[in-house]
Amino acid sequence: MTSLSDTSAQPAARKHDGEIITARNQAAWLSFEAGIHQNDALRARISRALDRFGLGSSTATVDEALDYLINKELGQSARYFNQTAKPQFNQQQITHAVLSFMAGKEQQRHMTDLAIHEEDHDDASPDGVRACHLADPGHIRPDEYAARRDTLRAIAAMIPEPERELYDIMLAVREPGTLARIHSYADKHGIGQSTVYFRIKKLAEAIQLHPWFEEITASFRTIRRPA
Repeated sequence: MTSLSDTSAQPAARKHDGEIITARNQAAWLSFEAGIHQNDALRARISRALDRFGLGSSTATVDEALDYLINKELGQSARYFNQTAKPQFNQQQITHAVLSFMAGKEQQRHMTDLAIHEEDHDDASPDGVRACHLADPGHIRPDEYAARRDTLRAIAAMIPEPERELYDIMLAVREPGTLARIHSYADKHGIGQSTVYFRIKKLAEAIQLHPWFEEITASFRTIRRPA
């Protein structure tokens, strides 16, 4: 299983990676980026965020969470720097990164313990399995849209490597072209199409059974009430 903080592999290009290249033309950014791991104030803020999990005093965990923050949010911070000349990670970035980091570690452990492939059934169906997408950003507040984006990113980070293909198919169920992907997955694993749907259902249940699921997905349950 790949560690959440493993950066040994060449990462895929991300949305704001170009902003980092631009920011590196400025001495203030270079100084900030070079000193991230030695930034006592930043480490203290991460430590406080980890306190809720009883891990704030663990130097190793702070280092892992900091690596996760850098991997996920450095581009966004560079974008902010290019606009304002202020090099920083804001509190929202830190809070979301720590939550995603810890949820990913716990969810991977939780899901690895569940047998997604056991008791495969031929009578399973796609009923109740739905694609999971962000709502049209034109209909929700920008901060709510960002929270939902971070939620989907956190859940994606939780999925163990052997189940990532199945998870991608689960998100695309009932979309054009998905049936061909299901047939391909079934052929690859020597199982029936109905068994693929059964595994998708088991994977969805494994995600929803996690004790932090309600908190992680809170942004998808609007608090607004009709007038």
